[in-house]
Amino acid sequence: MALYHGTNEKIGIIDLSKGRVRTDFGKGFYLTGKPDTAFRWAANKVDLSGGTATVLRYEINNDLFSTYGKRFSDIPDLDWLEFICQNRHREANKAEKIEPRHDYNWVSGPIADDKVYDVVKNYMAGEITAEVAIQKARALPQTFQLSLHTTLALSFVDDLGVYFKQYKNNGWSREWIKR
Repeated sequence: MALYHGTNEKIGIIDLSKGRVRTDFGKGFYLTGKPDTAFRWAANKVDLSGGTATVLRYEINNDLFSTYGKRFSDIPDLDWLEFICQNRHREANKAEKIEPRHDYNWVSGPIADDKVYDVVKNYMAGEITAEVAIQKARALPQTFQLSLHTTLALSFVDDLGVYFKQYKNNGWSREWIKR
């Protein structure tokens, strides 16, 4: 299965320690099935840190899904919301918390829209109900993400199938270029 990762740099070897903390499914390496979604991720990283928006294409061996993981429904539900809250919540008395906050090799499910941070904060403060939070944390239409959290999960990534495509001022390069 071909999946895409958006970044602001070319990646040689995937380094799980470079993942961001307090993300939907915890610190890990995130992939999506849509190149355009990966490009949005890349553009956001460029806005925050500079660099060149780059989309990487990986081949994932489907045997990954026979390892210990968590798959959410395509439609956000209470389990999805609670899991995102668990991973995004920052405890006031603990600046650093072990990441990821679960022991799954991989997690897959819908991608929440960019307003999820405020929704999580309001839900955890008891200002809105779970039903309202699920509705407000809308999943982006027809999208999903797969996050990899362990070296075992990374062993199912075909590193020889890494491609990259960079965005320049005049648009995307026309072809995927094999590394």
